[in-house]
Amino acid sequence: MELRQIVAFHGPNRWAGVPTLEVLVDLGSLANWRSDTAPVVVERLLSWLPALEETPASLNLGHTAEPSESFRKLAEIGLSLASLLERIVCLLESSAGTPPRFSHSSSINSDGTCRLAFEFEEEDLGRACLETAKQCLLAALNDTTFDAATEIRKLVDLADDVRLGPSTRAILSAAQSRGVPYRRLTTGSLVQLGEGARQHRIWTAETDQTSSIGEDIAQDKELTKKLLRAVGVPVPQGRVAETADEAWAAAQAIGFPVVIKPRDANHGRGISFELTTREQMVEAFDLALRENKEGTSGVIVEQFARGLAHRLLVVGDRLVAAARGQMDIVTGNGRSTITELVEEENRDPRRGQNYTDPLGMIELTDVAILELKRQELTVESIPAAGQEVLLRLNGDMTTDETCDVHPAVAERAVLAAQTVGLNIAGLDVIAADIGEPLESQGGVIIEVNAGPGLAMHVAPLYGKPQPVGDAIVELMFPGGEDGCIPIIGIAGSTEAASIAQLIAALLRKLGRRVGMTVGSEVFVDGQRPYSLPVSDRDRICSLLLHPRVEAAIFECHTPEALKDGLGCERTDVSVLACLKSTAVPSSTDLTVDDVLPLVHSVPPGGSVVAPANAAEVERLVAACRGHVVLYSIEGETPQLREHQARGGRVAFGLLDNLVLGTGPNAFFLPLKGANSITTVPRQHLLPAVAAAWSAGVPVELLRDILSRTGL
Repeated sequence: MELRQIVAFHGPNRWAGVPTLEVLVDLGSLANWRSDTAPVVVERLLSWLPALEETPASLNLGHTAEPSESFRKLAEIGLSLASLLERIVCLLESSAGTPPRFSHSSSINSDGTCRLAFEFEEEDLGRACLETAKQCLLAALNDTTFDAATEIRKLVDLADDVRLGPSTRAILSAAQSRGVPYRRLTTGSLVQLGEGARQHRIWTAETDQTSSIGEDIAQDKELTKKLLRAVGVPVPQGRVAETADEAWAAAQAIGFPVVIKPRDANHGRGISFELTTREQMVEAFDLALRENKEGTSGVIVEQFARGLAHRLLVVGDRLVAAARGQMDIVTGNGRSTITELVEEENRDPRRGQNYTDPLGMIELTDVAILELKRQELTVESIPAAGQEVLLRLNGDMTTDETCDVHPAVAERAVLAAQTVGLNIAGLDVIAADIGEPLESQGGVIIEVNAGPGLAMHVAPLYGKPQPVGDAIVELMFPGGEDGCIPIIGIAGSTEAASIAQLIAALLRKLGRRVGMTVGSEVFVDGQRPYSLPVSDRDRICSLLLHPRVEAAIFECHTPEALKDGLGCERTDVSVLACLKSTAVPSSTDLTVDDVLPLVHSVPPGGSVVAPANAAEVERLVAACRGHVVLYSIEGETPQLREHQARGGRVAFGLLDNLVLGTGPNAFFLPLKGANSITTVPRQHLLPAVAAAWSAGVPVELLRDILSRTGL
């Protein structure tokens, strides 16, 4: 079995409306293999990957079998090797955190080849899942070893390397559920949400509305405390010390115990707690100093506040989530050293270095060793059975406590974020009980963080996940806005430019600023046209990136779309004026196969506009998830009447009128008053009007444009 000719489609393509990997699989001598003839292979696969027994629906393979049929039952009936490979790929993608919504394996050709296609989120991860699935299947066939746990862990680690982080994914998941489109702009975490003039951008948990001044203030912990104290937010007493001697003097003035922390580090690095002696402070001073960013001097010495660590998340003007932390502790058994106890604790499968791991690894850092020293212990000490040894006070945030936060605490958190100037902020709080006001228990806000992590709120180890991504999306797109602009794609042809210009003229009457790309030229209303001699994909992206574009129209060169996939994930209207006719076919006309990327890009609420006399119209209707608008310059044909009777939409010319029909309704648009229209070929005007209608231009406005004002 060999994997040949792997093609990555990064947009809607001939297979589906999602990014898809297509691979030619050469089965060789195994072309006629069936699972019902080798039950031992099936049992090996199930022993390695028991999740294969789940229903096809749970693995997004609803097209392959009825959801009620289990994998074992299907295997008994007989599955091909290609179908097994497809299922394993989908399972591995799901195990890596990227469950596919689409997959397909074709029938096997006479030469022993078939094609497998499946959705991917990141190309490198999709390819790795494919290769691992192949190795798994070969191992089952050849009765060799396959360490499924190790191989899946490799895929999970790769996913953490190539995917966006959990904070960004939480926001994008919320955006997707709201219908807000998004596009990754770099290999990092910069993402555009929305399109054209309605776009916003995020960088992890920061938005394009996040104040850079607020970020700078949050980085300066001493300035932050000064501002918060001035507005009545409880913060610990503290001061900056440039030397160890100054730190000791500051501690004496503040009162013991104290905390020493870097001036501008993050993620809790370099912080030493509950210090009481000069020796401890000298060591802690050096540790904190190392974590400062280049060019920053001194450390912060502040009052040690007793209580538990809490992380509060503020979005806009409200508290949306809260999590409680746990300390890093190991428990003695009377036999093992602290180093050995830490190694044992780190074997917990919930611990790891990745974003997706619920718990981080416990590390014997210099700060941890200093904490042990404070307890008169070393890494080689052997604690008694049941003795708890503290290694770090500010450990993982594990437990959701959103519903427990006292209203006064929430009010202080919002005030703190607004005082610093952040629209999204993570606040570190020390308090014995988050359900009581801070002032009554000596609780304090110790830090305000820009770009806070969201993982502890999205997937807490204990408690209920909070919809923090929804809150951030609502902040950018209030009132249910979706950030979408109308996007219209036109299959490339000699007619495309004329149809595009007509559609643009109609959309301008709606008050839209139109961006249009035809050939290599880009046109944006109010801006000098410019040439962009790049790919279709890049030109389409340029329209959706443009901050002034309120409606986008593009010409799609079908060979490029068939080769690489369409350049945008969605087209609200796809115009297929050049489809091959059943009456007088032309060698330059396109088939349904040629335009499948444009068809698959149309969402359920969108439309495909096509000539009624096109070949394979029924196949076109079946492939389209949205509406199909059929038009005819030959008047109302029997085919149009039949299509409209089935609930379809139609457009045709009748004397001096254009007629738009949907279901039982028909709208007449007189052309008599539109002198400029008479020079426009009706074969161009009909699809343009149908496209504008499908894109949301009201019939009344179209009637007014065509009967009185012209274009």
